[in-house]
Amino acid sequence: MVRRALVTVPLGLLALTTACGGAFFANVPSPSPVTAATVRAAVDNSNMQNAHFRATGTLGIQGNHFPITGDGVLEKSPTTALSLNLTVQTNTRAGNLTVQEVVIGGRTYTRTGNGKWTSVPDTSTISPTAPTTYVGEEVIGGTMTWHASTAENGSTYDIWVRETDGYIVYIQFTDPNSALTMNFDTYNQSPLITVP
Repeated sequence: MVRRALVTVPLGLLALTTACGGAFFANVPSPSPVTAATVRAAVDNSNMQNAHFRATGTLGIQGNHFPITGDGVLEKSPTTALSLNLTVQTNTRAGNLTVQEVVIGGRTYTRTGNGKWTSVPDTSTISPTAPTTYVGEEVIGGTMTWHASTAENGSTYDIWVRETDGYIVYIQFTDPNSALTMNFDTYNQSPLITVP
């Protein structure tokens, strides 16, 4: 009798979820309340060490806007760091420019083409992984995400975080001159970011 009950309960549960549109297995709304702090905590508490992304956008320089493409890595652990490899389409005889940037240890390191690395202090207090405003839930690539943002001095970071595990799915940066989107595609596979 107990064995038959153990067999029929899962079958009944399966029939119920199928009849109800698969509510137990489908993307369902998040428990309330979700806040910017809970989104930040989800990222902080996730086991995401690093994440690779594809980057696209426009770079504004002296009133001109240039398309940019590239990729990079956002590192959360063991230290917070960012590495960017961008190609800037100048639409001039100069052709395309490659720009590398590494942000680590409170400094921003930049190199154009095969030139020398330069370094300046990273004075920004804004962080894409520390949102201050919760925007809402959105589906990205068939996955439920929390959308949150933070802004400072005309710059805005929007972040979309996967609800199931706190992994970052998408980041969008905008300021009055430029825009950059980071679409994350692999996790915990990138080498550690180091000072150039």
